[in-house]
Amino acid sequence: MKTLYISIIVGIIIAVAIPTLIFVEQNFIPYGNFHVMKTQKLADSSDIWRLIHPMNNEKEEYVSTEQIDWNYSENILAFGVNAGAPVSYLWTMNATGNGLEQADIPIEFNSISYIHMNGNSVFFIGQYNSKNETYQDIFRYDVSNKAYSFVTKDSHVRSMDFMQNGNIIYVESHSNSTRLEPNEPLYLIKSYNVLWMASPDGHKIKPVYNGTQLFDDMALSPDGNSMAFVSSDDPLHPESNGTDIVNFASLGGPPKSDNYFYFAIFDMNTKEFTVLDKADNENFVNLKWLDGDHILYEKLTRNCVQDKVSGTQSCPAGLLELMTLSDHVSQVVYGNQVEPYTAPLEGVTVSPDGRSIIFGINYDYSNNDVNGKGIYEMTFDKPL
Repeated sequence: MKTLYISIIVGIIIAVAIPTLIFVEQNFIPYGNFHVMKTQKLADSSDIWRLIHPMNNEKEEYVSTEQIDWNYSENILAFGVNAGAPVSYLWTMNATGNGLEQADIPIEFNSISYIHMNGNSVFFIGQYNSKNETYQDIFRYDVSNKAYSFVTKDSHVRSMDFMQNGNIIYVESHSNSTRLEPNEPLYLIKSYNVLWMASPDGHKIKPVYNGTQLFDDMALSPDGNSMAFVSSDDPLHPESNGTDIVNFASLGGPPKSDNYFYFAIFDMNTKEFTVLDKADNENFVNLKWLDGDHILYEKLTRNCVQDKVSGTQSCPAGLLELMTLSDHVSQVVYGNQVEPYTAPLEGVTVSPDGRSIIFGINYDYSNNDVNGKGIYEMTFDKPL
């Protein structure tokens, strides 16, 4: 009888414990030191497709998001949408998922990037073709009066961010080429970049740096004294001095097997560089400086994601990470480091309290948190 009583008690404990474990598994998804409490899909890619092509009954295709920013006080999102070959548009909507609207800008953009909301204005870098040339300029779009303007004109802007005083920091690239052989596509290319401080209307105030660093995916510190950036060249030991010999006939060949990307800090006062991390055939994107000692970023890894529709794998996978600058240690905020790997988050933007992020997913991919392509809000159990 005693054995029977023990068996009954153990059975009751197991019966109670299993649902409890299932509840925890479904409601607290641990990726690193942060738990996802809630995920809400704000917009589906098919909704955007139907607004772009209202008379087309075809299944949604070719829609992907290109970076996002969040005006938290006005509860407005601004984001880029790529809708095919290549054509990109600026879109806005309420952060609750309502009021999807395409910005009325009569320019056909190849791509839209580095979106920043400053009050009711959306600043972004738009790539477009004009007079047989391709330019990348900073644009300003006023959400209230639906008007747009050029901040820069006929330039080649690589990246940009805002300072606390409202001024803009942006990188302008310059290059020229000279053909070395009359019968061979061999060119001497000279290039350099200028890091400018400018007013919001585009008037240049002063150059901050002149050199060969790429300053991709740049993000300014809250005090405006430092800038996090990504470079394919080692900032401390650059291989290129801005002069390279390029054989255009070989550009279509296989990619280099040693593609390194450097995650670094540039001190705009001392002009010194500090390398935070280096990745081999991986990349760092979506840099967000949260406070003086923490940067949120995404690492694009060499792993692949299982596509739920086609059954094939899509690459790369992504990890959202948080680095503490005082010790250069990173922790995973969201994403799997083992299979099944997670899709990269496009254009991560963070709420002021650090509890929520809004991002795009461009993969037909599902897990416990996301379900297919679209724009999502994810809330964690504690601030980032």
